[in-house]
Amino acid sequence: MSHELVLAQVRPWGSTLQPVTIGRSHVVLQAPDGHLWDSVRDAFWGHHLDMCMCEDQTDQLELMRATLRCVAEEMHRIDPQAMIRHLFDGSDLFFRCYMLDLSNRDLLEHQGTVFKHAQLSSLGWSVLAMLEATKPVLIDHDDATQQRSAAIQRGEQRILAR
Repeated sequence: MSHELVLAQVRPWGSTLQPVTIGRSHVVLQAPDGHLWDSVRDAFWGHHLDMCMCEDQTDQLELMRATLRCVAEEMHRIDPQAMIRHLFDGSDLFFRCYMLDLSNRDLLEHQGTVFKHAQLSSLGWSVLAMLEATKPVLIDHDDATQQRSAAIQRGEQRILAR
């Protein structure tokens, strides 16, 4: 089954966030715990992943989106070296650590070795659906985070074009 078909059947992560208007026109998202977020990506990063909101996380979320998409397309089995080269700057260690981290965060399921038998968990599909729906269109490449995000998107395209 294609990953697009699976994504069409999945409830995206963050679907329980509720829009709240502050003042006349500022809309934020409220998590079930009452915390307010500027975007669903911010809520995922800061609340679910419990990561620091101290800098722009666009490149990190794009790396996660691209990796989850490549796993959904089974590129980690078909051509793991392409993933390592184009997404992980040629670092096998970074790739292995990242796959283990995704598994630790319950985004991947696996038996045996995480690399050969990994597949997206139901949470992984839900997160991929949200990240695909909120994928940024990158126009301004003057910013370092934007440049890294654009490089990740180009790398993903190279991997999936094989």
